[in-house]
Amino acid sequence: MRPLMTTVSRLLCSVLLVATAVMAFPKVADADESSDERPLLEEPRSRQGYWIGVGVSGIGTQVWEKGHDRGLYGGFTGTFRIGELLTQRFGLGLLVEYTAGKTTLGKGTDKGQLDGLTLEASYLVWRDLSVHGGLGVGVLLLKDDAALDPSYRVGGGAYFMVGASYDIFPLQKKVTTGGWALTPVVDLHGFGDGDLRFVALVAGVQITWWSGLPDNMLHLPEE
Repeated sequence: MRPLMTTVSRLLCSVLLVATAVMAFPKVADADESSDERPLLEEPRSRQGYWIGVGVSGIGTQVWEKGHDRGLYGGFTGTFRIGELLTQRFGLGLLVEYTAGKTTLGKGTDKGQLDGLTLEASYLVWRDLSVHGGLGVGVLLLKDDAALDPSYRVGGGAYFMVGASYDIFPLQKKVTTGGWALTPVVDLHGFGDGDLRFVALVAGVQITWWSGLPDNMLHLPEE
């Protein structure tokens, strides 16, 4: 158990360091540019600037334990996303998944939880539809109270994710920069290290806030 938690802690620190460095890079690049150089202006769009999203998803998880197929586990998970568009289409951010309890994922009497932290990249492919993928760390805990040994079984390690989402802006009657969105999300997750391995399909809805861009970065119509 101790070696696993040490490995997870090291991977977690690495992900956070990489995320901080990449998120800070655009600010450093902007500071190095000449002050008399006019910035490229963008047309106002809903998906601009930073994003923050929270949501709830259903989860179906195929689990293998020590090479044996344990079947499909069902449950739900919470999600928290934060990031920034670095270009008009490409973004980078963090995804936190938490099951918020040791009984939110299970099959029969065998229950547990699944948590993960992922550095994710996204790309806008059409209108407000984006695809995303990432790597991070994940931990799967399972416990069967009806078993002869009811102690926790733990799996953890490198964690992958691919998926897609679509931002719907129901409150906007005209195109403006930023705003509130309702975001259906479908993700595929998994890791293949340790005694417990899994592949999970996660589908749900997020409430997402987009910060938008300041006026000096936008091409606005003259009044």
